[in-house]
Amino acid sequence: MRKQFYLLSRLLCWLFILPFLAQCGGTASKPPAAKYSKPLYKWVELGPNGGVIARAVTKGGVCPDAVIDAESVHMRMRPEIPNVKEKSDWDVTVCETAVPPEAKSVSIEGEALPLPKKSPTRILVIGDTGCKIADDEVQSCNYNDAWAFPDISEAAARYKPDLIIHTGDYMYRDTICPQEQGGCLTSPYGDNWDAWEADLLIPARNLLPAAPWIFLRGERENCVLNPKGWFRLLDPFPYREKCENYSEPYNVVLDTLTLSVLDSTNADDDTFKAVKSSRYSSYIKTYDNTTAVHRWFLTNRPIWALTEDPEKKPVDRLRTLNATLQTAFRSAQWDTLLSKYDMVISGHLNVFDMFSFNEQGTPPQFIIGNGGTLLYPAISSKVQGYRIGLKTLKTVKSLSAFGFATIEPAGDGWSVTLRDKNGTPMTSCTVEKDLASCR
Repeated sequence: MRKQFYLLSRLLCWLFILPFLAQCGGTASKPPAAKYSKPLYKWVELGPNGGVIARAVTKGGVCPDAVIDAESVHMRMRPEIPNVKEKSDWDVTVCETAVPPEAKSVSIEGEALPLPKKSPTRILVIGDTGCKIADDEVQSCNYNDAWAFPDISEAAARYKPDLIIHTGDYMYRDTICPQEQGGCLTSPYGDNWDAWEADLLIPARNLLPAAPWIFLRGERENCVLNPKGWFRLLDPFPYREKCENYSEPYNVVLDTLTLSVLDSTNADDDTFKAVKSSRYSSYIKTYDNTTAVHRWFLTNRPIWALTEDPEKKPVDRLRTLNATLQTAFRSAQWDTLLSKYDMVISGHLNVFDMFSFNEQGTPPQFIIGNGGTLLYPAISSKVQGYRIGLKTLKTVKSLSAFGFATIEPAGDGWSVTLRDKNGTPMTSCTVEKDLASCR
């Protein structure tokens, strides 16, 4: 009898306790359902193999639906399995879906997003947009007169582009803002959501949905500095948990224009290693596989560039780059291929430069890296005839001013206009074949 009473009392006890365990996180509880919240940011980007990708960032842990040609398509998480260890750094959900190339429309939460035009006529180029907070150099990120990207982004959106190219280097907030520097106090820093949002997404909130993007990977997005933000938010390839030093080369092919994208993140500027140069050299197979009338070569690090440090002695002021890419492309096959390109567009240097060359078939090199990060000085020395690798400088235009560039068709070539942070033209260059000149 005692035994039966004991068993009955134990059973009643458990029946009484179980509901409370369920409420308090005991073994009988279920994980809370993720809550849906409207996307914070939305954009379209172009990738390899004709890929068109719609992306959105939400806070709720649930992805929205995209509507493609009146059909609802559920967006998938990127990455599909969030890394729990990094949850505090990345408390957002990045969502994406592929958009078929034949699609006529795409929208998210009722907001229509732009699809690529087959022949874009208003192309916008920006680069090196982040606010620099490092041990030795600090910008006042809280003020637009010191960090111009917020103003640049708004002016660029008013331009109403058909296509936007970012030449790379998005995130520059490396360290905590020094107490003595009041202009950046409370700024986030490091490769986390708060810093990426502050450096790129908040100031570009109106520019992101303005036109399809091509995002170049810059030196600042290498495997040491800011790989998490790059691979979660911007990389056009399927998500990879492990950081890769080299992303595969690809072409963005439009009707009359092909844009060849090279990830030059790991291309050393001053020295080269044979193994690196041979890797870049092998990419010729990808880039030679197009017959477009017009071609642009896009790479964060310029193939041929020159910088000047006015604080050094005249004999030491000039520095040439990029040793790795120049070595990789030092062949008759690459010369023949590059001669088919109208121009090379890069960033990496925080300035606007245009270099043209005496050697026939060498496309002009544009550097557009003046999107907000602390500026480099312009080249003031007479450098016509100066040698960069195997090339000889013919004409140079160098301006140290915050802004962005716009490119529009002009006859059989292009008109490249450098605009200040408010969109006002500062200089204009014409490009036709391998000839370029600026006013």
